[in-house]
Amino acid sequence: MTASRSRPLAALLLFLLAAFPSAVRAQSCSFSASDIVLGQIDVLGGGATDAVGNIDVDCSTFLGLLSSIEMEIHLGEGQGGLSGGLRRMTSATTSTGLSYELYQDAAHSTVFGGSYGSHGGQSVYLSGSSLLTVLTTSGVNVPVYARVPAGQSAVTPGSYRSSFSRNPLDVRVEYRTCALLGLLGCSNRTASFSFDVRGEISPDCRVEADDLDFGSVGLLNQAVDAASQIRVTCTAGSSFDVGLGYGLHGSDMNDRHMQDLAGNQVSYQVYRDNGHSLGWGLPADGAASTSAGSGAVESFTVYGRVPVQTTPPPGNYSDTLVVTVTY
Repeated sequence: MTASRSRPLAALLLFLLAAFPSAVRAQSCSFSASDIVLGQIDVLGGGATDAVGNIDVDCSTFLGLLSSIEMEIHLGEGQGGLSGGLRRMTSATTSTGLSYELYQDAAHSTVFGGSYGSHGGQSVYLSGSSLLTVLTTSGVNVPVYARVPAGQSAVTPGSYRSSFSRNPLDVRVEYRTCALLGLLGCSNRTASFSFDVRGEISPDCRVEADDLDFGSVGLLNQAVDAASQIRVTCTAGSSFDVGLGYGLHGSDMNDRHMQDLAGNQVSYQVYRDNGHSLGWGLPADGAASTSAGSGAVESFTVYGRVPVQTTPPPGNYSDTLVVTVTY
């Protein structure tokens, strides 16, 4: 009786052993990724621009079926290609590229790469029993840290992007699943996903100005000249005008005055040329300096003159001119 009762049990066990690997092979993990959006990128500033995205891995269809899983995620250079060893974003409206890099860590020390394409770097390897539990329940988020390094002031304003969609050149996942410690078989699988890295560069300018110091003088019975510098940095290809206001006590570009605490005034003027023939005002006056940005600092000389006039009482005379860069 004992022997006859074991036959159905043995038959059931054989059925389960045959059916279980088929069930495992019928399942797969799913992969997706968020775009990495760097937003507005300040190429004139001295710092890097950072952003982070995520690769979502979900193996919940395997719930209760697996004893182990190993996974390797590869990222290539992206469709923007490479420039100087870094990944590159491109724009449909410009001829310049914007360099960036992808990393595995928030410290930006380990480049996220892989074995496909020509970029190199390290792939992300996932394994372990604790990982198996998470993968088959809530899933795993693999962070991807992006950085646009400083020192790219010559990049032209525009919308920049690099797409990761080519398998295996851009994105490749290789993973191996085993059931019951491999007794019921292991399967090797590949997968892919897609995402974009994108950022914006808008026209921008920075300006610095030195004081215009006429020094200490006595009688104003002859003209007193002085010069100073204005330094402007604008994004490449951005046209701009440099205008000078009328000061705190003037009414137009030909009527500027320095004043002391008692209200006494000294007339002065500023010019765009050393010959003191081209007055310097606002763009609306048609008397501003015009140029085009290159991403590098451009210097403009301010030529100041105190003309001959009745000498006011001794004192400290000053005025404030606002430098306006229009782009």
